[in-house]
Amino acid sequence: MANLIGEIDWYRGDSYPLELTIKDKATGMVIDITGYSFLLTVDTLQSPPDDTTKVFDVVGVLNGDPTTGKVSFTPTVTDTNKTPGSYFYDVEMTDASSNIRTIAKSKWKMLQDISK
Repeated sequence: MANLIGEIDWYRGDSYPLELTIKDKATGMVIDITGYSFLLTVDTLQSPPDDTTKVFDVVGVLNGDPTTGKVSFTPTVTDTNKTPGSYFYDVEMTDASSNIRTIAKSKWKMLQDISK
């Protein structure tokens, strides 16, 4: 299973949903995510030894019918009101049998906005 979304550009202080559609890597077909849970974590380090450098994390929320494979993450203004710069993120998926899989990992760029 994979859902590579690549680098994310996010404006400091924004709080809109980031939506993913979970698909099978081999077939490209949407996965039924009934009973699954998701966690998006943003960190200052690409390979943190523990959670002391974590910037924030957001629990994913299933969007409607889980057979559509859609999950969204909505960071708060407090989560994203950070110093502009390069961070790192990953998304973990826990299936109904409690198996954990990292399904996305890349850079999270916090961009400077104009409005304060």
